[in-house]
Amino acid sequence: MLSFFVMGDAGTGGVGQVEVADGMTAAAAREPAAFVVCLGDNFYESGVESVSDPQFKESFEEIYTSPQLQIPFYAVLGNHDYRGNPQAQVEYTAHSGRWRMSDRNYTVKLNVDDSTDITLFCIDTYPLAEANGIVAGGSPEARQIRWLDSSLSVSTSDWKLVFGHHTLYSGGAHGDNPALAGLLEPLFVKHCVHTYFCGHDHHLEMLKPVNGVHFVISGSGGKHRDVNWRESTLFAATNLGFVRCSVSASRMIVEFYDRDGVQLHAASLPRRGAQ
Repeated sequence: MLSFFVMGDAGTGGVGQVEVADGMTAAAAREPAAFVVCLGDNFYESGVESVSDPQFKESFEEIYTSPQLQIPFYAVLGNHDYRGNPQAQVEYTAHSGRWRMSDRNYTVKLNVDDSTDITLFCIDTYPLAEANGIVAGGSPEARQIRWLDSSLSVSTSDWKLVFGHHTLYSGGAHGDNPALAGLLEPLFVKHCVHTYFCGHDHHLEMLKPVNGVHFVISGSGGKHRDVNWRESTLFAATNLGFVRCSVSASRMIVEFYDRDGVQLHAASLPRRGAQ
């Protein structure tokens, strides 16, 4: 079993972020987590300017201080991160024992057990969201789509999970993004992606799967907003909180927790193709 946390929109440096960090510590004390995935908007309100920006300490290093959270934090970029110098977050990887962002788009392959592996596809959704569904053949956005298509295609992992910032579907303030869904969802379906995790909307939510792909929103790592229940909603909560995923050879348990580390909801999702 491989267990990890997923949380987004955390980087306020304020009380809410500290409380969620404490909740993660409480949950990890009961069952250790191997790593955390950060879903963007890592530093409010305007990202960071350089690797020496004090926000790296104030909104990251000095927030997640417990022994249980001395683990890798794999991060992607969000729209607020683009208000500063997004490349500085990539470069900070060389300056931190925990921060991991090897590029703006990257993969991480890990073992679940001796015969099962998982690949995390960590993507920068900001340029794609800004493209509004129009991607010219030679553009950076087109190259990114080709990279994701190729990376998913060559992967032989039993589990393929994609992590980005922007929502494709959501009951929150930003709502659905048909243009972005039009770019990404066909790749997810084509290559049997199991789940797309995102933040951007500041709540917790699980949606009904679309063409076999599950959608999880964990965007209340530092601030929270209202969410509307819709026909496609399986679970939603406005709480500050985070998600824990526990992956085995045959299924993934997705648990939603509040700022106190109290479980709000859990779902057991079978692996695609598993009996």
